Amino acid sequence: MTAYALRLIAIVTMVFDHTSYLIYGSNLSWMNFIGRIAFPIFAFQISEGYIHTHNLKKYFTRLLVFAIISQIPYALFKYCFSLSMNLNIIFTLILGLLAIIIYDLLYRKAKESLIKKNEQFSYKLLGFIIVLCIAVFAEIFNFDYGFYGVFIIFLFYLYHNSKLLMNLFITLLTLMYYMPFFMASHFNLLYIGLFFCSLIPLVFINLYNGKKGKSQKLLFYIFYPLHLLIICLIHIIASV
Repeated sequence: MTAYALRLIAIVTMVFDHTSYLIYGSNLSWMNFIGRIAFPIFAFQISEGYIHTHNLKKYFTRLLVFAIISQIPYALFKYCFSLSMNLNIIFTLILGLLAIIIYDLLYRKAKESLIKKNEQFSYKLLGFIIVLCIAVFAEIFNFDYGFYGVFIIFLFYLYHNSKLLMNLFITLLTLMYYMPFFMASHFNLLYIGLFFCSLIPLVFINLYNGKKGKSQKLLFYIFYPLHLLIICLIHIIASV
């Protein structure tokens, strides 16, 4: 499975998730279950983007520009359906990318230097602590998916050479994310279903062959704000 195929799966399932608000409002529906597939794939592609990009500065800037552009349609979407406000998902992806950049910078510095092994470990530990701080920042300031969103991106990068460890730690992180929902709802089957659906993207990610496929770099960046605007427009017209 190519990166392009993964991106299409993420986009289609994201549309299901957001369109659910048009049909079912804020109530959980079968469309939200499908929608749980989208974000982990986007998170994985950020880690892959970092590994394979030839121009990190350009990659980071592109994310930031489209995050800013997407905030207006996202804010309109949130106003139409939830009356709450936070930053759109691309800002979460940016924080995840930033976490990878900082960790990798410290890791490379430790690896390339001639310092002792215990000092190298200190650099790695410092990088991990900074990643945790960024994830906590995302949680405190109500970024989409919060701590989970940043840390899943980091874990995809950290274990990109080991599918076994990647699957294990992503599963544990996802379980940790859903545990408060389990406890608050007395293990309601709806949340258990959402948890298992959030693990489905691991199936597609494990089928990834490392190839790019069709070159559609801007597909997600353009489609994301556009489909939010279309959903809002349909909602406004239907409400008249």
